[in-house]
Amino acid sequence: MVGRGRFFLGWLAVGLAVLAVGGSALAARRAGAGSSLVRKQLILAPGARVSPHPLLLTVGGAIYCMQLRHLARYLDASLLCTDYGPNRYKRPGQRNGRLEDWGNPAYDAAVARIPARIEARGVKVSKLIVVGVSYSGFANAELVASQPRLHPAALIMIDSYLDLAARFDALPLNHQTRAEIVRSVGGTPAQVPDAYAERSPSHHLATLAADIRSGMRFVDVWSVAPSEVREFRGATCSEDASARWLAQLAGTAGRPVTGYVTELPHAHALWNHGRSVLRLAGIGPVAPPLPARRVKFRPGTPAPAASYCTWQPG
Repeated sequence: MVGRGRFFLGWLAVGLAVLAVGGSALAARRAGAGSSLVRKQLILAPGARVSPHPLLLTVGGAIYCMQLRHLARYLDASLLCTDYGPNRYKRPGQRNGRLEDWGNPAYDAAVARIPARIEARGVKVSKLIVVGVSYSGFANAELVASQPRLHPAALIMIDSYLDLAARFDALPLNHQTRAEIVRSVGGTPAQVPDAYAERSPSHHLATLAADIRSGMRFVDVWSVAPSEVREFRGATCSEDASARWLAQLAGTAGRPVTGYVTELPHAHALWNHGRSVLRLAGIGPVAPPLPARRVKFRPGTPAPAASYCTWQPG
């Protein structure tokens, strides 16, 4: 889920690009039937085979990988980026080739095995940090929530959502992302509700709660700026995006959970304030505070009204 126009202009302005791979999503699915389920790119920090360095991980492919390179350099961290085999969304302008995994259980299980394999091949990792924005925030959260073997030091999601059915329902009927989700999941929420639940972090809160109790830092940042509400029809900031589930997560974890509410444009908390977001997870040197309101979600208490947006048509 990438903002129309603003994402492309922002990244074209800084001159980032990756190699193009053509083909429609349908063609990619046919061609990819016998190909690998997971593609990966590993960029090692200097000296990562000599001494431990942090490892940043994101799923979602090249579009989301490029957004973490500045944080990897800042932390002197290695960067692991994975992509769903049939996906052909490699750079701005290739949106028609996008087919993300949307919480595919087989894909997540395969990705969850990669960090241990990297270490087994001599790469030294001090901590695993899973970071994502927009679609990759959701996909990373589902990866961690559905794969207990990962045990990351931190899960950071920005301007995203924890429930796939709510994301689908926020989309206009003719939106290409809606069609993409149907292709990936195998139907609509009304047709295959169990599949949507299986692919949603909102339905795997017990694993997130166990990780939090074991020391994982969970940072969920979302914007309620009018531009965010309009562009995504509340998908990234409605009560069903994060707030409702953080309230439930607090109950499952048996302790308060904090969310961070901004007024920033979509993804700018990562692009312009990434160091500050890392500090919320206790990672990296001291940084300026993120311009956000801390909202406490407490066990047995509904989500505070100030923690979410309400989209009105028109």
